[in-house]
Amino acid sequence: MSVRLNSHLSDKQITALKDKLLSEAERIRTNFQLKKHEYEMNSITGAKDEVDSANDNILLAADMRFSNRESLYYKKIVKTLSKVETEQYGMCDDCGDPITFQRLIARPTSEMCILCKEESEREENQNFFERRSKSLGREMTVAGH
Repeated sequence: MSVRLNSHLSDKQITALKDKLLSEAERIRTNFQLKKHEYEMNSITGAKDEVDSANDNILLAADMRFSNRESLYYKKIVKTLSKVETEQYGMCDDCGDPITFQRLIARPTSEMCILCKEESEREENQNFFERRSKSLGREMTVAGH
């Protein structure tokens, strides 16, 4: 089993992680295409009564929220794929230590080792005001503050 220079991940592990990322990216692209086709088909259908239209709007809002999350995840996958071939992939952005293969296979877009991620989440949970979204990188405000 060959190991990449200066890396704790073997070529076989890198291939498995890259395959998982590519599979997730393809799943998201396929879902977007299916949703796009579904929206196009729904727009062709005739007039609906108010209850059906309201129900469609509720479902559309839920789909949009889910699609937004998937879009953010897709961007994270693309960013991660660009790092896979470099020595940056699999190294914690906070402490610089290697991220375990077990963590990466469970969450291949991980940028922090489990210890740093747990610490980050503890800090985020303890700071009720001025919370910062780790996923979106922006401050979350609490109403009235």
